[in-house]
Amino acid sequence: MVHPRPLDSTLNIDTICIVMGETCLSEPARVGRPRDPRLEAAIVAATVALLEERGYHAMSLAAVAERSGTTTAAIYRRWASKSELVTHAVFRTGGDDVVADTDDVEADIATMIRWSVEKLARPAALAAIAGLLGEGRSDRRDRTDDAATASRLTAERLGRAQDAGQLRPDVDITVLAALIDGPVLHAALSGTAHRIDDAWIADLVTVVLQGARPAEAAPRKRRPLSRNRPRTDSSEVSIR
Repeated sequence: MVHPRPLDSTLNIDTICIVMGETCLSEPARVGRPRDPRLEAAIVAATVALLEERGYHAMSLAAVAERSGTTTAAIYRRWASKSELVTHAVFRTGGDDVVADTDDVEADIATMIRWSVEKLARPAALAAIAGLLGEGRSDRRDRTDDAATASRLTAERLGRAQDAGQLRPDVDITVLAALIDGPVLHAALSGTAHRIDDAWIADLVTVVLQGARPAEAAPRKRRPLSRNRPRTDSSEVSIR
């Protein structure tokens, strides 16, 4: 059954939103004022707040509309689904804070890690991840594509550093790209994100750029095993 949604008269845009199941089809506006970025910011802020208060599944677009002072029609004109809105609001995969690109690759990696911390190390991110994983296959595929696009842009930035001779030519830039937000996500999921500070970020930048081992390190003795952990038979340990 096709249900016409009411127009958002506050924006004076001649747009018709028709919902078929979960798909919103919007006819592009030809006249009227451009969309107000303040309204989009209000919708994003309401989405993040409601995710933290209620969780993904209990958060409705009607509640987001009410909190942000608009209508569900206005939301559907910007985002085709709840999952798309949440991805945009929480992870900002299409925003300006995905790739930092200056002549200083070390500073850029530190900036991108900080952006990852801002996005992932908060309750809204955990609520979003849990909810998005429970969405249907089509929604999950679309959101995976969003994440893949952000990863590709990051890898391309590192590729430019590689072309400029700032990174070794034998380094797999896709691995480096994964190391920018992967450790942050691990910290968020393991409940240790509160430990992330400037020193943690600086250590991660060092690992990303130089690897985990010092450049001229001599072979080091293995740390003794904890008394609380069963000792592994020496024949099962391979020391490189």
